[in-house]
Amino acid sequence: MKNSLIKLLSLATFLMVFSTPLHPEIKPPNYDFTLALIEPFFPGKSITDIHKDKTIKSDIFEDNGNAKIIRFKLKRANYSLDIYTQVKDDKISDVFVRLPQYFIHDLFLTDLVKRYKKQDKFIRHDMSALYVWMNRDGNNILYHGSCSITCFPMFVEVVNKDPKVIPLYQKFNEALPKW
Repeated sequence: MKNSLIKLLSLATFLMVFSTPLHPEIKPPNYDFTLALIEPFFPGKSITDIHKDKTIKSDIFEDNGNAKIIRFKLKRANYSLDIYTQVKDDKISDVFVRLPQYFIHDLFLTDLVKRYKKQDKFIRHDMSALYVWMNRDGNNILYHGSCSITCFPMFVEVVNKDPKVIPLYQKFNEALPKW
């Protein structure tokens, strides 16, 4: 009698657990991130407007008089971003954002395509790709994604289309040691 009662209770528990439909929400860790989050740092915006927000920490990465590179630290619950801006006379001319590698490439690229349509240039080398959108809202957008086991974003950069502005990714590459 005791064994049959245990079997009956086990069967009832099993049926109750597996007959109830579960509808969990699966949310990738980066998708409270949108491009709107970095829009205040886009070219043409004033650097003094960003400094008014006291929650965003900043430091000067490079200072050449009236031309500076300022790094901002943007903290969110699941991630933290280093945002580099190139500033001349209080106006941003370039923004470079190094993205966390646990972000999902496909979702990030989909956001870019949804906003700026299909890219104008696409360069792939080995397991890495560079996507370029030319002259969107007066800016050029560069996005670099890479793959190993999964695909992940490396950086996104929005630079003024003025040819005198040297993009930050070029400046950062020049700073690397030559072997």
